Amino acid sequence: MRREQHIRQLVEYARKGKAKTFILGMASLIITGTLIRTVELSQPLLASIGFLGVVPLLVREWKLGTIRRSFNDDKTYRRLVRLPFWLTTVGFIGFLGLLWWFDTATPGITFLIPIAVLVLTVLGLQYAFDRVILKLEPDYITDRELHRELK
Repeated sequence: MRREQHIRQLVEYARKGKAKTFILGMASLIITGTLIRTVELSQPLLASIGFLGVVPLLVREWKLGTIRRSFNDDKTYRRLVRLPFWLTTVGFIGFLGLLWWFDTATPGITFLIPIAVLVLTVLGLQYAFDRVILKLEPDYITDRELHRELK
């Protein structure tokens, strides 16, 4: 029953936050579209403004971490459960850094290779995180399971 209660709490939060996330994402697209037409900004800067839709994802990861922290009192578990938030943050900052590098320097390699490396690294770390956390807490609900429950 414990696992079902955890899933119910996480699904309830995820369903409540869908509208807010959609509104913030659309606002980001509208702001970016307006800036494209009216302001002389470099393309990478404009693209980074368009990726402000990541902010709702960061809020979501933090809140899911807070809910998941209540499931176990182990110190290691409580620290590790925040890792998805930090992975998302590092990935976002890394992406902005790559955009800055592309805008200020003349990269010798194509821009897609560093982006692919960044994405694969973050996904690999997320996969490793899931394996480690499931050893500490067998009732941990991964994001994949949460998405499956939302459908």
